[in-house]
Amino acid sequence: MIVKLKKKATAETIYAIASVTKSFTATAILKLQEEGKLSLQDPVQKYLPWFTYKDKEKSKEVTIEHLLTHSAGVDRFKADGVIFEDEKKYRNSLEDSIRALSTVEMTSNPGEKGQYCNTCYNILGLIIEKVSGMTYYDYMKTNVFQPLDLESTSFGHELKSSQDIAKEYSWFFGFRNTRLLNYEAFGTSQDPEGGIYTNSVDLAKYVAATLGDSSLLSEDTLKMSFKGVVSTDEEGWEYSLGGFEVGTLENRTLLYKGGDGIGSSSAIMMLPEENIGVVLIMGESNSEPKKPIAMGMLQILMGNEPVEEAFAPPLFKVAGLVMLFILLGSIIVSALTLRTVMKKRAIKYRWLRIFYSVICLLLFVFVGFLLLNVRPTQIGFYGYPYDLAIGLISLEILLLLIVICNGYLFFRKK
Repeated sequence: MIVKLKKKATAETIYAIASVTKSFTATAILKLQEEGKLSLQDPVQKYLPWFTYKDKEKSKEVTIEHLLTHSAGVDRFKADGVIFEDEKKYRNSLEDSIRALSTVEMTSNPGEKGQYCNTCYNILGLIIEKVSGMTYYDYMKTNVFQPLDLESTSFGHELKSSQDIAKEYSWFFGFRNTRLLNYEAFGTSQDPEGGIYTNSVDLAKYVAATLGDSSLLSEDTLKMSFKGVVSTDEEGWEYSLGGFEVGTLENRTLLYKGGDGIGSSSAIMMLPEENIGVVLIMGESNSEPKKPIAMGMLQILMGNEPVEEAFAPPLFKVAGLVMLFILLGSIIVSALTLRTVMKKRAIKYRWLRIFYSVICLLLFVFVGFLLLNVRPTQIGFYGYPYDLAIGLISLEILLLLIVICNGYLFFRKK
């Protein structure tokens, strides 16, 4: 329920569905192929001649199919992190954010292996624009949302205050925070991979259409989109052309797609051979429970008993609390370290202090490497949720302070 207003969530309540958006974008690409306007085997450069990663020769081999199946050959964190090279320029410009990928190193040959790729689907969004002659938003609305009668489905910047929109609750140092909104935090350049807002009614309509209860895509195209193409990081699962992860359940094809937003999570899961599917929207950014809960719902529809699962507290809540502890600890230890220097206390165990300083220096380098080179998300402070960034930066300051103070105490004259 919406806590502040004491208002219950209903089937019509609208949430961000984040990466479940990818399956909608894949649907649009498959529709364009059916219309003969593109082929999944076409190289990306046929429609975006300027497109390239850092390896220009390998980039020529990247096809639309590679984008759909997360096998373009780039690491997710490196590609996602490009947005921080110039947030003002890239966060709300689809083309500029894709042009920025020219600095991204390729880690494998196109099609060689699956590596989850958010930016791949943003590239697909721009291809939709080039091929259709329409904006991505207009194409999705006219050719996907309207034909499926998805009346409550839109993108964040299109939301209206009169709609029943769920409050987006995220975490900040382990406490609830409502200052971040999914569509504002990610920006419009990320919409093709994760920008849709919808409710469970519309999402159920989409699942029904994917199972064949619509003429939007032909039966042959749907069957093709259900087949696994490239293995995911999870054993027994593959990426499909329809934007799904494909596995098996009791020797039946199992389709799954999940999404994690700022303050919500979502999932769709289907058994095409049984013509059944489930949708799940949670008012919590917590990826761990989604898949098992959706699986349990599907088991109930099959007449089976769902497996009982136990889940840890939300990851971002736990991480925030840890960072709060680190922040407070850093302040206290920094104060004590400075007090030691001010009092110029003699050092009894000099070599032990050297060892202590070396450990702190190594930790300083490691944390610094993370902050400079690893981008776990596309939001926050250079990819880090703000509380994690504050905690890690405070730790960096503490470690550096310890090294400097210990050095001073070691070399000062008695």
